[in-house]
Amino acid sequence: MFKNRDTEGAFQILVRRHLQCNDEKFRQYFRLTPVLFDYVLNHIRDDLTYKPYNRHKKPICPEEKLCILVRHLATGESFRSLAFQYRVSHSWISVIIKEVAEAIIKRMFELTIPSPTENQLRQNSSQFFSKWNFPNCVGAIDGKHIRIKAPKRSGSLYFNYKEYYSIVLLAVVDADCKFTAVDIGSYGREGDAGIIGKMIKNNAFNIPAPKVLPGTNNVVPHVIVGDEAFALHENLMKPYPRQQSVHDQSKAVYNYRLSRARRTTENTFGILCGYFRLFFLPIATAPETTDKLITCACILYNILLGAKVLAPGQKHFDDALPLPTENLIPITEHNVGAKMNYTQIREIFKNYFNGPGAVEWQHSYAMQH
Repeated sequence: MFKNRDTEGAFQILVRRHLQCNDEKFRQYFRLTPVLFDYVLNHIRDDLTYKPYNRHKKPICPEEKLCILVRHLATGESFRSLAFQYRVSHSWISVIIKEVAEAIIKRMFELTIPSPTENQLRQNSSQFFSKWNFPNCVGAIDGKHIRIKAPKRSGSLYFNYKEYYSIVLLAVVDADCKFTAVDIGSYGREGDAGIIGKMIKNNAFNIPAPKVLPGTNNVVPHVIVGDEAFALHENLMKPYPRQQSVHDQSKAVYNYRLSRARRTTENTFGILCGYFRLFFLPIATAPETTDKLITCACILYNILLGAKVLAPGQKHFDDALPLPTENLIPITEHNVGAKMNYTQIREIFKNYFNGPGAVEWQHSYAMQH
């Protein structure tokens, strides 16, 4: 069966004969348009090209290797299923997927998810204010447990509070629901103690200097907004506890306004899962490979969303979908106490949202929340 790959494999019969001449079907099959597929391929072609040798007189071409990886991300199909389709042994499929993912990360990570600069975060702040009515906000942060099959000899390292095995994806997103920074690979039992969280707490995230809130004389730091799972910090704002907001209308308004900016993270994860159905199933690869697959999905997501922003009339596959709650769950709440000056910063934002920064619809929505 595998010897007939050149005549019977899905790459030759389906992709080259049918999909390459039908852009819409190509996009439905791979999630990437032919233009974006070629864009990725051109960056990694050299890393995936091999000369013929004794054992492999006809090496698999880079285009077919990329097809296998993207199809796996798009559907979550098992390696054996892909092996039957592409006429490549399942053991070699695992090698190809790891090889292609490494090439994409090596060539495209800094291109699509570069380390945020101070100038870029200022632009993010402007967009959050214009789109989501939250001033001095440079990003929204959230984390998800991504379900995996139990790694061999891992003990309880990847075992989370929902009593299954997972890897943590911690991400900061901008006002357009694109990834600004990602931290992948923390053990399932960990929370927000990743690289991003430490960078924010150590003032190493290039967050701009404090700035006056519009229409006031109050100078407050630029912040990243998160949910209850994160500790309040000079540059990280979270909601008031629910038991407080229920009895205090001003705190309920603040929570609503913060939630409005923070939901960009939920939208991001929803769109990511819409593009790549890999996240609807427990990922069965080794943890090191799983980290690469998740990183690769984030890179391709930013490419897809970038193309969507550039061509708003272009139709794409699914937008935000309900998250797969069996396989993607929030990180735990830590209930960490905050220093007094951090709570004072939150109070300033609360007073601003209930004063000069108020919007006409906020009270009705705050009551609903």
